[in-house]
Amino acid sequence: MQAIGLRVIAYVASKLAAAGLVFLGFLAIMAGFQLYEMSQLAWELPLWKYIYGYAVLFSVVVDAVLYKYKAGPSKIALTVLLYILGGYVPFLFWFPGQWLLSLYAGVFGVACALAFLAISNLFRGLQLYSAAAALLLLAGSIYISTTDFTVTRQWTETRTADSYQAEFAYFNGQKGIPVKLEKGQTLSYKIDWQITGGGYGTHLDAKGGTHTSAEQDVDAWFISYRVDTPSTVRIVVTGDQAQGALKVSWEITD
Repeated sequence: MQAIGLRVIAYVASKLAAAGLVFLGFLAIMAGFQLYEMSQLAWELPLWKYIYGYAVLFSVVVDAVLYKYKAGPSKIALTVLLYILGGYVPFLFWFPGQWLLSLYAGVFGVACALAFLAISNLFRGLQLYSAAAALLLLAGSIYISTTDFTVTRQWTETRTADSYQAEFAYFNGQKGIPVKLEKGQTLSYKIDWQITGGGYGTHLDAKGGTHTSAEQDVDAWFISYRVDTPSTVRIVVTGDQAQGALKVSWEITD
């Protein structure tokens, strides 16, 4: 019984370790090994559901289906084929009618699926280390997904009742400017960028309201947002290795 229990633990650990390594590896490659970008991708993409959920479950189902097959080249080929299908087919449902997007995303899905297969088989042969690796990789995945890796240098900021301005020698990440609104109020704001290098952007972190306008010209953004219930919205400014300054001005109307 003890031997069976150890095999079960090693089996489960190999799947979780593979999921963790694929999760972190995908983030690192797609984000160019930049921690802030890795964290943002973990928020923006459904990687937890896809890798720790779907991929693990699919792998277990394939093992169950092929359990009675005799080991050999034919079983290996069938396993690889199923993993290829498992990595590609979900994107046909996630992007219905968008064949080019499904094909493009499916390439990454297949690569992740085959990497998962190879890593899980490797860890199954390392029973003493697979459980520790699974826990460490899971901890690393959680850490990357929940930590703000924004980096600023020589950042100085000033806030008034209706404005916020900052100067910086380096800005890579994001800063949120909270603004409290009462029911039915509309927030209108603009951002004046004075960037001498790097990239920049903005978005509004808000839920339950309505965008009433969103225009852009060469120098500034003009956005209005109306809330239906009392809430605090965040004007989020982002920098991609940016240098310079910015000023956010806003007004609140009933």
